[in-house]
Amino acid sequence: MSKRRITLSLDTEIVEALEAAGGSSLSATANEALAEALESVAHRAALQRWLDELDAKYGAPDAETLAAADAFLDSVFEVDEPVRRAA
Repeated sequence: MSKRRITLSLDTEIVEALEAAGGSSLSATANEALAEALESVAHRAALQRWLDELDAKYGAPDAETLAAADAFLDSVFEVDEPVRRAA
């Protein structure tokens, strides 16, 4: 893949974390971290599109169903304090 030289100003803590992560160079480590972050953003966007399709096809879940799903996920991920959904 081709490379393009740019200048970034990063927080000291970010640079230190990237350096601590190792890798062949700071640029390579930062490039890998950014690629993973972009992949995550794309995955969440695809998931949101799928959920929107389900809402369009079946209707949005009611409050009781959402509460049950939240409780289930809290138990699966062993959450001590339930996460409150934004309304």
